[in-house]
Amino acid sequence: MGGETAVDGFEPEALAAAGLVMAPGDLPYPAMPAPAYRPVVAANWRLDRAFIVAAPGYFTGPRPLDWMNALLVRDGRTWMSLVPGEMESQMPHLAAARGTVVVCGLGMGVMAYAVSARTAVERLVVVEKDPEVVAMFHEFAGFEAWPQRAKIEIVEADAREVRVDGVDFLYADIWPCYRMDCMVPDMQAIQGNIKAPRCGYWGQELDMVDRARAKGVAFEDFGAAHVCDFIAETGLPLIGLEEPRYPELCRRAAANPAIGAKRRPVARD
Repeated sequence: MGGETAVDGFEPEALAAAGLVMAPGDLPYPAMPAPAYRPVVAANWRLDRAFIVAAPGYFTGPRPLDWMNALLVRDGRTWMSLVPGEMESQMPHLAAARGTVVVCGLGMGVMAYAVSARTAVERLVVVEKDPEVVAMFHEFAGFEAWPQRAKIEIVEADAREVRVDGVDFLYADIWPCYRMDCMVPDMQAIQGNIKAPRCGYWGQELDMVDRARAKGVAFEDFGAAHVCDFIAETGLPLIGLEEPRYPELCRRAAANPAIGAKRRPVARD
């Protein structure tokens, strides 16, 4: 990051209003600001708060947490929270966000907040198909009071069917688990409609390593050439190699025991 700090490139008002700004540690990416949350309960969803002593990252090992965690829960299952594993997995994509950005999957709105807080981002379109999630989000995230609110449009639609013109970067996080075999086909469908020159999706590092290993590549030999092979095979202009350490980070995520190595050959709802 040269002479920059982890919080350079963000709008000061958005950083000041954030409920949490998670530092990247030894990762070569920007910090991750998240909105301030308040607990909300709906029919099937709720936004809880709980203190978690420590939790593993996506690229890194366990780290102590010194903040009150927010957790989005549906039918008793935690879908997302402000643990390092969730936030680190999105940092490469946050670093890539420029111009007009589409984020597929609203969740807790962490990526929406962080991306729209970037000074390089002029417009953000968030695609979410569940109206209940959108309604809750307005309550638990205080959306209308965000300093960067004017940049953001929320579209209620299936990400695989939406079309947005003039997009500079596309990011998708619409799946409940890592290593789902439907991720690449879903991403191909989304990108096929949006046609962004650069894109990324949640957990892509795991798929890159898994595909190379399925072809007989030794884990320790995984490198930039295999990232390029994955890009060529999928037809997706994926981000990643802008950072020289990216292949190493892919290996670190793929070997992370907190994620697990099992692939999930199941369809997304």
